Amino acid sequence: MGPLELNLAGRAYRLDFAGFHRPLGVATDRLAVTLPPWTYRRHMDTLRRCTAPSATGLRLDSQTLCDAVLSGLEADTAARRQLAPVALWWAAGGDAPLAQPPAEGEWLDLGSYDNPARVRLRPWTEHQRLAALDASLSGDRDDDSWFDPVRYLERMVDATVATFDAPGGLDDLDARATALLLHATVALNVIDEEADHLLQGGEAARQCAARTLRLCQVLGWTPAKVWATPAAEVDRLLRMLDLLQPSQQTPRRRSLADHPDATVIRIDDDGDEQERRAR
Repeated sequence: MGPLELNLAGRAYRLDFAGFHRPLGVATDRLAVTLPPWTYRRHMDTLRRCTAPSATGLRLDSQTLCDAVLSGLEADTAARRQLAPVALWWAAGGDAPLAQPPAEGEWLDLGSYDNPARVRLRPWTEHQRLAALDASLSGDRDDDSWFDPVRYLERMVDATVATFDAPGGLDDLDARATALLLHATVALNVIDEEADHLLQGGEAARQCAARTLRLCQVLGWTPAKVWATPAAEVDRLLRMLDLLQPSQQTPRRRSLADHPDATVIRIDDDGDEQERRAR
């Protein structure tokens, strides 16, 4: 780490970068400033002020976020506008890809060699989710403030972090560690329906749901356990269930009324005759 040139929004920035847990020096052709580390607590508190639900999802007021990152700097409006892209980059924990969450019970590394931090995560329960939802609802639903998404996310993090191993507390995590933690927490607890083809509907999805829920009902498993079972073992289980629970439906024998050219005469109680084509 050390001198670094970063190009954002068509502008070049010279950075004195020593990790997200240390101050960041930023220089352009007109100014030079230093940004303090952006912590989990500052990030969540700021998100509460600059995010709100909308018809298309969450709406972010990026200007409010930039102003919070640049607070305390002696810079005019033009300078703050010039620093806005790097301020957003700093608050987001950089632009490097975020690692996929580890398996349940394994450690997720959040820090670096000189600033170690790691957590073990667990999926939150339905009871914890309902409690978080209840705590996040308030006010009139005709007003954008009726749902607090940041409180909901904080409650999700609190429920998901099983073990925390770091010199400081959760609130002291730097921006990169915060991004890793939030990404892993959401990935662990929120289903991406667009990426999960088994939830998209259609005949294949219905068959999958029927097979899965049948095993869940009989064995007391969750869908995740069914899907983690070897495919051949699932086939054996379903075959044994078929032997013990054969289908109760017997095929109906076809009659003349099933013929496409047949005319069916129905006699009602009042004696009137009505004709209809059998379909």
